[in-house]
Amino acid sequence: MTWQKVLLFFVLVLTLSAAQRHKFYVSTTNIEYNAQVKSLEIICTLFTDDLEAVLQQRYEPTLKLDRGANKVRNESFIKRYILSQLSLTADQQVVPLEYLGLVYENDQVKIYIEGPRVDNFETLFVANKMLFDLSTEQQNVIHVKHRDQRKSLLLFNENPNGLLNFN
Repeated sequence: MTWQKVLLFFVLVLTLSAAQRHKFYVSTTNIEYNAQVKSLEIICTLFTDDLEAVLQQRYEPTLKLDRGANKVRNESFIKRYILSQLSLTADQQVVPLEYLGLVYENDQVKIYIEGPRVDNFETLFVANKMLFDLSTEQQNVIHVKHRDQRKSLLLFNENPNGLLNFN
């Protein structure tokens, strides 16, 4: 029960800190299995300034995340970064991920991804290394909804992946 309280604490911190400059390094990734179309629907939520900082480190030191003239270039960097940091394996089968787009909301960015052609599964292995190269304090909260079950993981630099069982 203790890990659930810790997880709830980080989700509350993320929600409460959205209106002000954050002091915590937390991202959330929500994954939901859509049985009708056999796909994983994924939403990654990151603080805009953290994403901007890591993209500046990796790709372009002068990069500014905004909705202006560099939107297409910025989105190509975001796509490359996110798809290199997130991987999923369902029942030992690698799930190919497709970047769908993003939405800016206040001081956060929501990134939409799909894992198409995924048959019903019993296990899901999640590796999420987003922003670990930016801060050693970074924590990534993963929520997965499959069938009638909801499960969560708390990933951090020393442990960037986890396995969920849905049997």
